Amino acid sequence: MSRGKLLEVETISKFFPAHGNGTRHCVFENLSLHVQEKEFLSVLGHSGCGKSTLLNIIAGIEEADGGFVFLDGKEVRGPGIDRMVVFQNFALMPWMSVSNNIKLAVKAAYPHWSRERIRAQVQKFIDMVGLKGAEAKKPAALSGGMKQRVGLARAFAVSPRILLLDEPFA
Repeated sequence: MSRGKLLEVETISKFFPAHGNGTRHCVFENLSLHVQEKEFLSVLGHSGCGKSTLLNIIAGIEEADGGFVFLDGKEVRGPGIDRMVVFQNFALMPWMSVSNNIKLAVKAAYPHWSRERIRAQVQKFIDMVGLKGAEAKKPAALSGGMKQRVGLARAFAVSPRILLLDEPFA
């Protein structure tokens, strides 16, 4: 583990079962990457090459079959509020309003905050992504772009150490 690195992915591998015959399909093997503080990294590749799988492993949503992921020098062993993901499929609670979808994350990140401080944080990021006036709308009443902006606002609102964007502007 080197000092000054925000994220270190060390020789991770991922395999999926192939065709139900006991064989395994290699998604990636011995993949390593390092991300410094305030650095942006883009992972490019064709559909199905493992980009989302890599992000899910970094997020702690999925386990690698080998290797390690470190954030701030600590091994990632599961999901955490320090790693927010903006998924390509929006991942919004359909029964909750725009405000409540964002508030859910803010309350999880800052359980000690007052209602007013949470409300102000939610509104700040609703305004930032251009959704003022849509606060009470539920996901079914939003366009795809608006849903994606709710996901972005939710991620930004908790001030994560790292933001993982899985095709956020598709």
